[in-house]
Amino acid sequence: MNKFVKMLMAGAVTTGYFLILRYVAPSREPYFILGIGLIGYMAWLYGVAAGLALTLFMTPLTIYIYDQFEVSISYDGFAYSPVYIALEILVAATMGRLRNKTIQFSKKETDLMNVNESLQTALSRVREMGGIHSLCTSCKSILDDDGSWTKIDSYLKDKTKAEFSHGICPDCARKYENTPELNAG
Repeated sequence: MNKFVKMLMAGAVTTGYFLILRYVAPSREPYFILGIGLIGYMAWLYGVAAGLALTLFMTPLTIYIYDQFEVSISYDGFAYSPVYIALEILVAATMGRLRNKTIQFSKKETDLMNVNESLQTALSRVREMGGIHSLCTSCKSILDDDGSWTKIDSYLKDKTKAEFSHGICPDCARKYENTPELNAG
């Protein structure tokens, strides 16, 4: 969310809170819980420090507004009580920490999406050999796309990233073991 929108939202919520205190709360019980909600909202938007700073200014300002009306003195005592201030601090710290965790999660999710996209790109570049290929039954050459016969190891090396070395399997070794031309050398 861009900074301008955050400032507008914070201003609107704060203005709404003080308008409720000014016009709605005097006729009913005090809306002190809205102050805790405002602190939590500011901590969500701007972090723990903003929520804690608002805690310092919120109680005296709320008391000042309520002093303008006839509100029971018990609310003044409650608003300055350690329990209420601790609740404000707890809400500010919790919402600010939740905000930080959400931002971290969002960054990790973005990183994961970028890695996934690069893996999908790499996967799309992998060529898969499929279909039917003509293979010489005698020399094991393969018919290439351009119509020429190529040794299978060269063909696979060109089409894939495979490397080959030559050897002889045990069956062929037994077959050529008794060949006089090979034994003469």
